[in-house]
Amino acid sequence: MKMINTRSRMRNRQLLKAAACGLALVGLLVGCSEEKQEAEEKGVVERASDAVAHKAAEQLNKPLDKAKDSQALQNMQNQQMEKMTEEAQQ
Repeated sequence: MKMINTRSRMRNRQLLKAAACGLALVGLLVGCSEEKQEAEEKGVVERASDAVAHKAAEQLNKPLDKAKDSQALQNMQNQQMEKMTEEAQQ
């Protein structure tokens, strides 16, 4: 009977060790999958942030581009006026 108790205890210890290893493995797998989800979420946040920054840059550049075009047109008209003034003086 003592031999049966010893075998039973050994078997219980082996089952306990196997269960502990199984739980550790599950914990590692769950931990890794959560890290991947966080990385994906950061990717989504970064993409959204980049999209907002791009839109803001476009909104800021529109008036600047219009001002540059207007300045270029004004410079061209000034050159034409100077040329006409020089021709009229000759």
